[in-house]
Amino acid sequence: MLKERTISALVLASIIGLLIYFLSDDLLIYLVGLIASVSLWEYSKVRFSNLTSIFILILFLLLLSLTHLTFLSYSFIALSVVLFLASSLFILSFPLNKTLLKNPFVWASSGLIIHLGFFASIFEIISQDGLSDLSLDLVHERFLILYIILISILMDSIAYFAGKSLGKRPFINNVSPNKTMEGFLAAIIATPVLLFLSSQAMFEFSAMKIIFLIFAVAIFSVIGDAFASMMKRVIEIKDFSNLIPGHGGLYDRLDSHIAAFPCFILILNLF
Repeated sequence: MLKERTISALVLASIIGLLIYFLSDDLLIYLVGLIASVSLWEYSKVRFSNLTSIFILILFLLLLSLTHLTFLSYSFIALSVVLFLASSLFILSFPLNKTLLKNPFVWASSGLIIHLGFFASIFEIISQDGLSDLSLDLVHERFLILYIILISILMDSIAYFAGKSLGKRPFINNVSPNKTMEGFLAAIIATPVLLFLSSQAMFEFSAMKIIFLIFAVAIFSVIGDAFASMMKRVIEIKDFSNLIPGHGGLYDRLDSHIAAFPCFILILNLF
């Protein structure tokens, strides 16, 4: 299983990396829209019928078309951040809130908001709106997307291997039994340290602001992963689909990134 997961992850990462770097702005925006749509479809399909899932997807695409309006784009981003912040309370109190989370309106609206925030965040990077503190040439613009993805990957990878070798105490085991406190602490310390030097060349911020930015995004990546795990436990499934061998569905792979991107863009603009 580990070998299959590793091979799938490397192939997927290579393909995504090449597409992010070489596609034109318009094509990359369409690709992100397609990825977000497939992820939302998986999220909806495990809870609703095909007809209801199609309706949710159509509504999503209609709202997606409005992200060129800066106010609405940042509204989607802010709503997504607020939802993930609120979900951290639900994660800690799960399964006491299981009935509420299973409510059709709560399930559908949550899926719409987090995927809209994810798409809007990447749209803002590609369109370069509100990113005056960054170098805006093509290399840095695309590198920023990969940089945010890297934060989530480092958090997940370090937590996994540190947890395997050092982990003893459970961490949010009510939604994710395999996570350990030792793995989380190792990841949340190591990730900002590993990325700090490269970050100084990208941002015109103080060292404290850079560390805070990485730290906050790392925390949100954990919340995004825990949120997906919690929702799977609500309806008692292992994965949202079997699209990717060894990894489950697209949303199973995107869960941490879907939370990390809105957090990054919102804090960046606050700075």
